[in-house]
Amino acid sequence: MTGHDGGGALFRNPLPNGFSKRVYRAAPGRDVALAPVPPTDAILVVVHGTLEIECTAGGRRRFGRGALIPIAFIPVARLRSVGARTLVLAAVARSNDEFPVATGSHLDD
Repeated sequence: MTGHDGGGALFRNPLPNGFSKRVYRAAPGRDVALAPVPPTDAILVVVHGTLEIECTAGGRRRFGRGALIPIAFIPVARLRSVGARTLVLAAVARSNDEFPVATGSHLDD
């Protein structure tokens, strides 16, 4: 991925070799359940909507479409969909850190 492609490599099908992706959705006003929990090296990408992250110290920050968030480096207490649109997040990780299989998310075929 180059710095000029706007993250397009993260959304194309298939993904570049060595990467996997899982998609999470939450209606406005709802908490986001990252189940299964993404691998420790995953990066969250806000595809649609607005994500609010509340840290364990109580601080909050909002992220809009296109934001890339290295979730492992944030002491997350709560993830919430805010705004008028359904939140769609993509968690992208190296393939050797496969996502466990569970309900609440799906592989993006």
